[in-house]
Amino acid sequence: MSCSGHGHAHDHEHEAAERGAEYSLYTKIDTVHVDCLNEAEDNSAAGVFKPWDRRLDTDQFVESDVDEELLFRIPFTGDVKLKGFIVIGGEGERHPSEVQEPTGNDV
Repeated sequence: MSCSGHGHAHDHEHEAAERGAEYSLYTKIDTVHVDCLNEAEDNSAAGVFKPWDRRLDTDQFVESDVDEELLFRIPFTGDVKLKGFIVIGGEGERHPSEVQEPTGNDV
């Protein structure tokens, strides 16, 4: 399939990114029970999970209070299959340099 305007031809592997709202797990996150260790402002962690159409909104964010680590516990309302996630950081050094995802057995 030709991908006009992109200067390349291939099967559309990037369609998933373009259809992000369809694959969003936002409605499956139990935001009331999201927990974050080291957050500077209590309960700010839940606010960073947003619907697809607000994913670039930077009004709500979470910052660490003591060190460079933020440890999130993100409960879901049911079984989910995590295929990927988006982390949007701030300017300069205000973004994650590493992300670790524990499996269900590690939680």
